[in-house]
Amino acid sequence: MNFVEKHSKLLAVTLCLCAFGPVLSTVHAYEVQPGWHEAGATSYYILDNHQKAKGLTEIDGKKYYFGNDGSMRTGWANIENTTYYFDNSGEALTGKSEIQGVTYNFQENGTLESGWTEEGTYNNEKGFKVANAWVNDDSGKAYLDENGTPVKSTFVEIEGSRYYFNDEGKAAVGTVDVDGTTYYTDDQGIVKTGWQNENGATTYYNEDGSLNTDTYRDIDGQTYAFNEDGTLLTNSERDGYTIDESGVVSIAPAPVEQPAPEVVPEAPAPETTVEEPAPLPEAEVPAPEAEVPAPEVEAPAPEVEVPAPDYSDAIVEDGAVDDYYQEDYLPDPTPEVVEEYVPEEVVPEVPVEQAPIEVPVEQIPVETPVEQAPVEVPVETPSYDKASSILGAALSQIGVNQDCTMLVTNSLAAVGISFHGWPEDYAALGDWTSNPVPGDIIIYSGHVAVYAGDGMAVHGGWNGYTTAMFSVNCSRALIGYIHVR
Repeated sequence: MNFVEKHSKLLAVTLCLCAFGPVLSTVHAYEVQPGWHEAGATSYYILDNHQKAKGLTEIDGKKYYFGNDGSMRTGWANIENTTYYFDNSGEALTGKSEIQGVTYNFQENGTLESGWTEEGTYNNEKGFKVANAWVNDDSGKAYLDENGTPVKSTFVEIEGSRYYFNDEGKAAVGTVDVDGTTYYTDDQGIVKTGWQNENGATTYYNEDGSLNTDTYRDIDGQTYAFNEDGTLLTNSERDGYTIDESGVVSIAPAPVEQPAPEVVPEAPAPETTVEEPAPLPEAEVPAPEAEVPAPEVEAPAPEVEVPAPDYSDAIVEDGAVDDYYQEDYLPDPTPEVVEEYVPEEVVPEVPVEQAPIEVPVEQIPVETPVEQAPVEVPVETPSYDKASSILGAALSQIGVNQDCTMLVTNSLAAVGISFHGWPEDYAALGDWTSNPVPGDIIIYSGHVAVYAGDGMAVHGGWNGYTTAMFSVNCSRALIGYIHVR
């Protein structure tokens, strides 16, 4: 009895364990059964090996993503440099899907492909194929036609400018040789014409963009001289021409004047005239005879001129002429009738009619400023001021070694916001916008930056940990823009 009393409590505990043992084993067995399980608000999946699924997992033909603790994840995820989006049920989206008002195009395997594809086309940050548009990347500048195919090995005119694309589909920059003909393009790839300065040498490109290789060429009314390689020839002489410091060609005067006096034989001419002195006076005798009829012909001419002054004298002597003019002058008072037309001038009445033109009265009801009053665009300026401060702080960090999140965190500190988290977490600081302004936050898949305007952004962690200015289009998929409140 003493043994039983002393160990009664121990026996009771042992009996309880024996009773609840099957229950505990049953619960544990349920938790390791293959399939879906929930623990509060967390879902997880048990594989056939009775282990929790982790990472990217395909279940019944659909892809899910689980964390290292086995919990199912939702939202954006970057897995091995590939972007996915998992909805509230945990399934990876496929095809065209709208997320927070923005439409994306996911592949059948759930990935969001952006950039160059294996087919040679290019997808934008939302997964759609780009067509009739420029694409700039580290390798150069490409143009995609209406089918989304890069233009290669040809000239193309785009928006009034002419470009040449090489075999790799990039716009050629600088001097380029096409089928043995030299062309020149600027830093934007535009084919140039006219005068160009290349490495200190002056060249001229024809209207079709080809390099002029003619020895002499008329340009804007001037003739210029060129070398065989197309460069302008200056301060030289060639082919009897003089070329000045501007390359303009002029004929050398000395060699042109020398051949002319050598051809004229002036010596024999005076010898022939000296040998015939006698016949010359004989020839002069009939000459005065020929001059005799000349004055006879001139005689009637003065006779005709003589009566002309006689008639004028007769007219001068007649005083009737003066009387006639006086009589003509007498009726001058009659033009008083003309003066009667002066009061008939209705012209002064015209301004009287113009006076009632009440143009200013009509301008009074122009109440355009009243209609412009409700335009409350300035209300948004405080938001832009905050964005400009964020951008200013970001620009001041260019060259600083830091990752992308620290860049944005330091920039937000300029407007009194203290926050640091994963790139996608910065979306909680503002509102999504499709019309970004400089200073807005750009959310990428696994990356975050500050928008700088004109397609540029300030990136942290660039080529390591350097803060730098680069295009909005980077290797990470762009999710959207956040306008900080």
